[in-house]
Amino acid sequence: MKHYRGPIVFFSVMISLFVLLQLWHAKSASEDKKEERERNLKGIALIMNAQSQKTFDGSRIDSVTYKDEVMRISVTLTNISKDEVDLDAFAKERKDVAAAASCDEKFLGPFVKSGLLVNYTLNDASNSPITEFQIGKSDCL
Repeated sequence: MKHYRGPIVFFSVMISLFVLLQLWHAKSASEDKKEERERNLKGIALIMNAQSQKTFDGSRIDSVTYKDEVMRISVTLTNISKDEVDLDAFAKERKDVAAAASCDEKFLGPFVKSGLLVNYTLNDASNSPITEFQIGKSDCL
């Protein structure tokens, strides 16, 4: 039986090295995927920021930033004054609209559904804050 000890040790070492190599490869692949996700989200924020200051449907995107799985979007509602609205009802209505838009949007939707938080800040025509809310994975159900 002693003459089989060498090949058994050799094959055991080779199998262990193979398993370690597979584990290392899986870990590096997940890190690459995370880096690609970060690049995509930063790119989306950059594109949205470049389109800011354009008014459509009475609203204007002022700024879009991304950092650490949170996208921050600041919007000015150009035809609304803070004093003219019921803040609670308005906030609920706008959150529902933003959730539908964020979850169904073809670029941002998959990211929100996989854990991205989108923090919206809504300002009135005089740039006074009206409401702030977050859209996350749970809002897309």
